[in-house]
Amino acid sequence: MIDFFVWLLAVEALGLLALPYCFLLFRRLPDRGFTVAKPLALVLFPYCLWILGLTRIAPNTQLTILVILVVGVVVSAYLFGRHFHQLWSFVKTEWRTLIAAEAIFLIFFMLWAAIASEAPAINHTEKPMDFGFMNAVLQSRFFPPEDPWLAGHPISYYYFGHFAMAFVAKLTAIPSSVGYNLALSLIPALVAAGAFGLIYNLIRLSGASITRGIVFALAAPVLIILVGNLEGVLEFVRVQGWGSIGFWEWVGIKGLDAGTGSESGFFPNQPWWWWRATRVIDTLSGGQSLDYTITEFPFFSFLLGDLHPHVLSLPFVILGLFLSLNLLLSKDALGLGWLARNPIESLAMALFIGALAFINTWDFPLMAAILAAVVLAKSYGADGHRPWRAAVNAWLMLGPVLFAAVALFLPFYLTFSAQASGILPLLEHSTRPFLFFLVMGLFSLLGVSFLVRQFSGLGRPTKEDAPLALGVVIIALIPLVTWILAVLIFSWFKDGSIAIQTLASRSALILPGSAIAGLALFSGVWRVRLNLNPEIVFPLILLAAALFLLVGAELFYVADSFGGGLRRMNTVFKVYYQAWLLLGLVGAYSLYYWTSRSVKLPRRGSWAAKSWAPAVGHYAWMGLVAVLVAASLYYPVGGVLDRTGLLKPNHTLDDNTLDGLAFLQHGRAGEYEAIEWLRDQAAWGRLAEAVGDDYSEYGRISSSTGLPTILGWRGHELQWRGTTRLFDGHAEDVAAIYQTEDGASVRGLLDKHRIKYIYRGHREVSKYGDDFLGSFDFLKSAFSADGVTIYEYIP
Repeated sequence: MIDFFVWLLAVEALGLLALPYCFLLFRRLPDRGFTVAKPLALVLFPYCLWILGLTRIAPNTQLTILVILVVGVVVSAYLFGRHFHQLWSFVKTEWRTLIAAEAIFLIFFMLWAAIASEAPAINHTEKPMDFGFMNAVLQSRFFPPEDPWLAGHPISYYYFGHFAMAFVAKLTAIPSSVGYNLALSLIPALVAAGAFGLIYNLIRLSGASITRGIVFALAAPVLIILVGNLEGVLEFVRVQGWGSIGFWEWVGIKGLDAGTGSESGFFPNQPWWWWRATRVIDTLSGGQSLDYTITEFPFFSFLLGDLHPHVLSLPFVILGLFLSLNLLLSKDALGLGWLARNPIESLAMALFIGALAFINTWDFPLMAAILAAVVLAKSYGADGHRPWRAAVNAWLMLGPVLFAAVALFLPFYLTFSAQASGILPLLEHSTRPFLFFLVMGLFSLLGVSFLVRQFSGLGRPTKEDAPLALGVVIIALIPLVTWILAVLIFSWFKDGSIAIQTLASRSALILPGSAIAGLALFSGVWRVRLNLNPEIVFPLILLAAALFLLVGAELFYVADSFGGGLRRMNTVFKVYYQAWLLLGLVGAYSLYYWTSRSVKLPRRGSWAAKSWAPAVGHYAWMGLVAVLVAASLYYPVGGVLDRTGLLKPNHTLDDNTLDGLAFLQHGRAGEYEAIEWLRDQAAWGRLAEAVGDDYSEYGRISSSTGLPTILGWRGHELQWRGTTRLFDGHAEDVAAIYQTEDGASVRGLLDKHRIKYIYRGHREVSKYGDDFLGSFDFLKSAFSADGVTIYEYIP
C-alpha cells in the first residue's frame, strides 16, 4: 500500500512542477493546461534524462533524476513567482475545475489499481515484453537500453512510454514488478483527466458556464474509457439462449454461437469471454477466420493489463490535441513570423508531438495530420482569396515544426528497424456494416449527429466558397481514387483483370465515410473563414481525421510481418484504436452541443406534425443515445466481474497485491528470489536462460530483471527487426551452453556473447536435461534457492 501512495505522490509532484509551464504554454485555454500537466511532465523530464544518458553526460541514476527535477523546480519557482497574481486569479476562478479534474484523476487511478490488484500477474499476452522494456531502461546506465531478449543490440521498438514509467519507478525506488501495475493504473487516470480537460475547454470556449462545462466534460472519460463496444449485447443475448443457429451464423463472430444452454445468469460464465469483443471484425468460412483483425478499445486494454505502446500513448496523444487546439485559438497569422514570435510554443509542439513517434510510432502521422489540418484551416481563413499563398504559409510553419519533431528524437530513429515495408491496397476482405456498428455504432451516431446539427448555425455557401468545396471534395476522394488506381495496377501485373463489381461494391461501402469526412472538413474550414464559432472547428477536424482513418482501413493495409489472412490485423487494430479516442472526444462534445441547442415545444393545442417533429426528433435522439450507452456498459461491468472474480464464492481480498511477480511465490519461490537477487543486488551482466516459444514463460528472467539474454521471444525479435539475421544460431548456442561437456566450447560461447550469468531453473532442466555447469572451474555458484542456481562466469 505504501508503494501506491509514494507513486501517487511522485506523479502529483511532477504535475505540480510542470503547472507553471502549462499555465504559460496553454494561455489560450480556459484550464491553462492543468489537466495535461502530468503527461507533459512525463515527457519533459524523462526526455532530459534520455538526452543526458545518450550523450553520457550523466548516468541513469536516481541522483541524476533528482538533479533534473531540482533544475525544474528552480525554473518552475521563477515562473510561479513572476506570474503569481495571474496564477492566483486563475485558481480563484477555476477552483471547481481543478478539484473536479483531480477528483477524476484520483478516482480512475484508484479504480484501476484496485482492478490490477485482483489480477496483477505479469505472465501472459504482451505483459512480459512490456515488463522487459521497462526493466531494461531501469538497468541501463546509459542509453539506448539493451534489448533484454537479444543481448548486444539496442531495443528496436518505440519504448519511450516504458521509459517514462521507468523514470517514475527509479525516482520512487519502487520495485519494477509493483511499478508495472502502478503504471498500468496511472494511464487511464491520465487519459480521464486529459479527456475531461479537452472537452471542458471546448465547452467553455463555446460560451458555457464553469458548472455546465464540468458536468458535460465528464462524458469524455466515460465514453473513452468506461464503455465497451456493443458486442457485449450479443453476449447477453447468447446467455439468455435467444437466437437461432442461423442468426448466430449471420452474426459471424468467432466463438459466439447458439451455445449449449448450460449458461445461466446475467453474464457469460466462460473464462475470458470478454476477449471476443476485440475480435469482432472478421470474415468466417466454416468457422475459420479469413480476415483476422483486432478491434481493441481502451477498457479492454486496461482490463487485460498490457502496458503496450498503443495504451501508453493515449494521454500523450491528448497532450498533442491540447497543443493543436491551443494553436487553433491563436489570433496571430501563422507562418515563419509566428514561429519567431512564439519560440517556446513552437519548440513545445515539436517536442511533445515528436515524442509520439518514440512512444507509439503510429500516432505521429496522425497528430502531424491533425496539426496540418489546423494550420491549413487557419491559413485559409486568413488568406482564403489566395489559397495557394495560404498553403505556402501553412507549410512554412508546419515544415520547421515537424522537422524539429524528428530531429529532437533522431537517436531513436537511428536505432529503430521498422518491420513495415510499405502500404498496399486491400482487396480481399472488407468490414460488414453490422460488425462496424457493433464496434463504432455509438460513436458514429454521436459524430454524425454533431456534424448534422452544427449545419443549422451555418448559412449557404457562396461562389467564393467554390474553390474550398472543390478542394475538400478532392481531399475526401484521394484515398478512394488512389486505391482504385493501385488495385488496377496490381491486378494488371497479376492477371490482367479485375472484377468491376468488387471495385463498385467497395466504393459504395466507403463513400458514406468519405462524404462525412469531407463535410466535416469543409464545415471546419468554412467556419474559420467566416470566424463563426471557431471552437466548433476542432471537433470537426477530429471527426474528419477519425473518418479518414476508418475509410483508410477499408482500402489499404500496412505491409508487415503478418501475412495471409492476418495482413490487415495490425492496421485495423491501430487505426480503430485511434479512431475510438477521436470519436469519443467528438461524441462527448456532441452531447453538450445537442443539449445546448434548445428545442421549441409546440404551443398547446397545436397538433401539426411539423410543429412536433423537432421536439420528437430531439428526444428520440436522446433516448437512442441513452439506450446505446447503457448497452455499452454491459461489457465493462461483466468484464471486470470475470477478470477479478469478485462474485466467485471463494473470492477474498487477503491475497490482493500490486506485485506482478507475486504469483511465483506459490510454487516458484526460488525463481522469485532469483529474480529479486539479479534485479536488486547482482552487478549488471548479460545472462543465459532457456529459449522457448513466444507467449510462454520462457524469457521470464531477462524480462523480469532487464538483464539481456542471448535470445528471448524469437517471434517478437523478428517483428521488431524484420529479419532473423541478427539471432540466427543463438538458440543453438544456448542449448550448447547447457548441454556441452567440453568446457572450452562453453567458455568460447560465453565469451562470444559476453555472458556473466547462467540461470538454471525448471525450464532449463526440462528443456536441456542434466548439465555439466557445476563441473566447470570457470563457473561459480553465485545464487542458489529452491531448485534454482545462478552461475557466475569468471573469465
